[in-house]
Amino acid sequence: MGEPVVRIAAVPAAHPYVRAVRPPEHVVLPDPPVAGAPPGQWWPPAVLTAAWLRRNAASFDLVHVHFGTENTPVQELRDVVLALRELGRPLVHTVHDLELPHAADPGLHRARTALLVDAADELLTLTERAADAVHRRHGRRPVVVPHPQLAADAQVVAADRERVLRRRPDGPRVGVHVRSLRANVRAAAWLGALAEAVRTRGGTTVVFVNDDVRPGTAGGEELAALTAIARRCPVDLVQRRRPDDDALVAELSSLDVSVLPYTHGTHSGWLELCWDLGIGTLVPPCGAFGDQHPGSPTVQPFDPARPRTLGDALDRLRDAGPPLDADRRLAARRAVRDENHAAHRAAYRRALARSAGRGSGA
Repeated sequence: MGEPVVRIAAVPAAHPYVRAVRPPEHVVLPDPPVAGAPPGQWWPPAVLTAAWLRRNAASFDLVHVHFGTENTPVQELRDVVLALRELGRPLVHTVHDLELPHAADPGLHRARTALLVDAADELLTLTERAADAVHRRHGRRPVVVPHPQLAADAQVVAADRERVLRRRPDGPRVGVHVRSLRANVRAAAWLGALAEAVRTRGGTTVVFVNDDVRPGTAGGEELAALTAIARRCPVDLVQRRRPDDDALVAELSSLDVSVLPYTHGTHSGWLELCWDLGIGTLVPPCGAFGDQHPGSPTVQPFDPARPRTLGDALDRLRDAGPPLDADRRLAARRAVRDENHAAHRAAYRRALARSAGRGSGA
């Protein structure tokens, strides 16, 4: 007899990570429409309201919160936990972000995380370092399940074909995506040093920024600093409309190295997309970025406080040789996919059993 179908109200549902980790026999409900929002917008998540849970209790078996809680007041989140207990529905939480990348003030996010970690019937996270941090802060240790594949198989293969065709006789093409310059993205302090390190190795440096950043916006000052550096250093500053998923993959595939410009955070889907595409990645020491692919020579650390470490990291990437070919990267990702499905299947089974035990007075 097969595994019973579990109906999951996921927060969010429409995200590649959530689709990738879902055991194939289970069902993730679509994100409920958000009043006043355009079609396809899942935030603020209606699932995280006691009213929605009570109204739709017959349609789901458990709630799995990944991320997207930043618009939910802490008291409303408490009401959600109480409603789930009243309804006899378990809560599963994956700790993606111990620090919220979008915010400079960590207080509210930490309060929400503490509430969810304490209330969850099952806890998951992506790295051992994050699991250690959760245990230190909250006294519970999540199950560790690595991040799954994000790029499509065809994109993984095409990235290798692009790499073979371009075969740069000179040095690497190194990219920094500062995107919309949210609170945890800062590169001006070390961009000049990066550009010089790349130049001396025969390569080129390009910075990509979304066109929603302008003078007077939250990232305006940082953009001005980046622009000034690009005028005096060998940096190509490209400001363009935010690319869709396919355009982003094409943009990344044109690079040899991507540098993560993060000042805080925990895990990075960007790093995972780079790994899928076989792109070397330089990661800062904050969070658990360096633990997402432990031992992988294509992920190398640098220290933003010591810009000379950028050159050392570039040399380590060069000395490591080419990344695993597409077939071996895809085989590794298939193993992670199977691990994800098994871990989530088991977590849902345990959470449902625990919730049933509470309902029987156990």
